[in-house]
Order: sequence, then structure tokens, then C-alpha cells
Amino acid sequence: MSAKRDVPLDESAPFLGTTIEVIRAIQQRDLLNKWLSLYTLHGRAPPFDDFKMECCDGECDSAVYYTVEIENGHPSFIIDSVGTRLAKAYGATGGGRELGDYLGAKLARVILPLYEECFRRKLPVYTVSRVQDRKGREVDFERLLLPFGNGERITHIIGSFETISLEGHFDLEKMMHERMPIDVVRAVIDKNLYFKPPSRIAAQDKIEFE
Repeated sequence: MSAKRDVPLDESAPFLGTTIEVIRAIQQRDLLNKWLSLYTLHGRAPPFDDFKMECCDGECDSAVYYTVEIENGHPSFIIDSVGTRLAKAYGATGGGRELGDYLGAKLARVILPLYEECFRRKLPVYTVSRVQDRKGREVDFERLLLPFGNGERITHIIGSFETISLEGHFDLEKMMHERMPIDVVRAVIDKNLYFKPPSRIAAQDKIEFE
């Protein structure tokens, strides 16, 4: 999906139902495939304890864990950890804080609905939000939310965050705190919900080089 063809979405725009192919970053596709392998095994959003992050591959630096609590019948997302990249983008760490409180009223209005959709649908949510850094360079903020549950409701969410700019170098410092993000992709991964391992060359296959 080319960023040049992306069109800003209205805040009320529905979530697009789609497949893993919408995800741009290879690392986030790998994370989703791990989740899908557990989803296939359980037939639902898998238990949180079954999922293992590969910190040696840098996954943990761009990931945030959330515990989902129910307050007055509504989900509340408690930040259990803050990835170093996300803390830099928002300008503060948020461990132990409720997500809406951490974001502030202005950002919460546009970001909390993404988590609520993940909780409600019990499926991965993927968004690309466009924002500008301090020098006005456009940066795409790619967010993947993976739900985990106990068979009755979603109890945890893992968020993976990637940033990329067509202009090359950019300044991540307080990027999401100082500028309002504009969604250009808003999707729920609800199609082809199975893990498909990469194709392998069978041992008996003959390979010819010309």
C-alpha cells in the first residue's frame, strides 16, 4: 500500500475488514502471524500467557502491554509497560496509568476508539496515522493491536508501533503529543484468520540455475 495514495479518513469512518496484507511492516506481520498461529489453535483470541515476544529481535522496544479492566460496563485499558519508542513519541512513560488519562482528552478522543474496537471485535486492529514532526516532515505511525482473552472477554492487548517517513530522517521526540494524528488506514483483520507458514522447497524438488 503506497502512502502516496492514502487519503485522510474522517473520524467516523468505519473500520475496513481485511487481511494481513494491509500491514506494511515486516516485523508487525511476523507478530500477527504468531498471534494467528495461536488463534488457529484456540479458535478465538488466545490466552495472553501463550504469547511470547522475541525481545532479542527488537520487538519489545516498539511494544506496549495493556491489561483490560471493566469499569461500569466499559473497558478500561491500563498500561503495563511502555515501549521506548512510544514513550519518546508521546513525551512521557505511562506504566500503571489508564490509557485515556495518559493520552489526555484531545488524543483520547481519536485513539481510544481503536482499542475499543479491538476489545469489541476480539480481533486485531491495524491503523496508520499520519503526523508531522517538529520540522513539518510527514511521518506514518503504524499501530497493530493484538487482543488476548480468556474465552469470555478480552483481558489483555499488545500494541506494536512502527514509524516511517517517505522523507527519510525524522524527529520522534514528542511527535504524537504535539500534533494531532490523522488516520489514513483503519482496519480490522477479520479475513483469512489462519496462520500460513512460508512456503518451503521440498527436499526432493530439483532446482536448476541458468
